[in-house]
Amino acid sequence: MTCNMSGPVRAMLAVLVVLLLFAGLYFLNNNELLDNFTIQQVLAQPAAQLQEMVIREEKVHICGDVQEVARRTVGSLNIKTEQELKEYYEAKGFAVVRLENTFLAQTKVNDFCNYHNSFRHLGIHNSKLAIFQGPLGYNQKLISLEENIDVNTLHPGLQVKLQQAMDFFQMTPETQAMLRYELEFANEDGLYAALENLDELQE
Repeated sequence: MTCNMSGPVRAMLAVLVVLLLFAGLYFLNNNELLDNFTIQQVLAQPAAQLQEMVIREEKVHICGDVQEVARRTVGSLNIKTEQELKEYYEAKGFAVVRLENTFLAQTKVNDFCNYHNSFRHLGIHNSKLAIFQGPLGYNQKLISLEENIDVNTLHPGLQVKLQQAMDFFQMTPETQAMLRYELEFANEDGLYAALENLDELQE
């Protein structure tokens, strides 16, 4: 059985189809705009987060102590990418690592921290009694040699202690504590007082 639609009904259906077509196009266009906006936001968000991230600059001293020297944001350096940031700091002698929410930029310096800077310790250099800057175990900075004191002329017990001082980090904790007590000094006053009473060190 065939259903014959009257003219007005057909006209209404045609209008409805046209309206649905326009509604579909409008919806698709709006979704495209929404998608574009969302993508732009996603792309812009990491860049904005990078600009706000903090860089912690540190100096690593000979003695291993770490000193924070500055904190700044990536944006304050006018840097746009993480690669640019690494190149910027590497050119200044810093190694950069990214932590969870910050960057850490460290550089090694050929100096002791403020606390250990005044330390002195005794050791051996070219078979002579030597005075080094810093605590035991760090023999990078030779201050002076006691030219008139040949290590081989010292008491055998002191010779052993001086040699142990040169291999400080290979010693047991107990031996390290003993060496610090006898051969390490918080300042030059303590050092020279010990040198004046060198006989006591040889006992």
